[in-house]
Amino acid sequence: MLVISRAPRKSSGACSRSIGGRKTCLGSTCMPCYLCLILHSHFFSLLNNKTGIHFFILSCISVCLTKTEGSRDNGTWQPVIDDLELIKNMTKFIDIDAMLYTDKGQPNCKLTVMRCFLLELHVILHESDDKTLNRTVWNVIITANSTLSSKTSTKELGCKKCEEFEEKNFAEFLDDFMSTVRSLNHPSNTT
Repeated sequence: MLVISRAPRKSSGACSRSIGGRKTCLGSTCMPCYLCLILHSHFFSLLNNKTGIHFFILSCISVCLTKTEGSRDNGTWQPVIDDLELIKNMTKFIDIDAMLYTDKGQPNCKLTVMRCFLLELHVILHESDDKTLNRTVWNVIITANSTLSSKTSTKELGCKKCEEFEEKNFAEFLDDFMSTVRSLNHPSNTT
């Protein structure tokens, strides 16, 4: 039992009965102090048993764990989509006559297809002299590679090599690239 004693003062009954010649006066003491003391005593008594120690250790470990892959995918491709829209608008005024390996028909090979699209973006860097376009293409490559780097352990079986894809012009390449990125950005995606 917690007892705080003070010198007696004249009050209108805030003090209770006397203990050992002194009166206890709890009326002017702040409640958060009592709550803090109570919580501390319960916390330390929790650590005195086996269950409490296991709970404490697991709580400490859970703070260090990273998020799951599923929660990290939601919306991480949005900056890539925005940059691809910007590239699409820029290329209305820039003529790029490159034929690029493009695939749209492999729903189980999205990550492999993404890696192929990113390799083909290097061709655009080589073909284009526009500095703004090249900066935006580099931004797409860097952003997409950083997002893909978390999935390097993912293996997709039965996927074609990039050179086996159909060659299409730059406008069709961008459209297929954007649809692939949008499918990766969808929250229900589990690949």
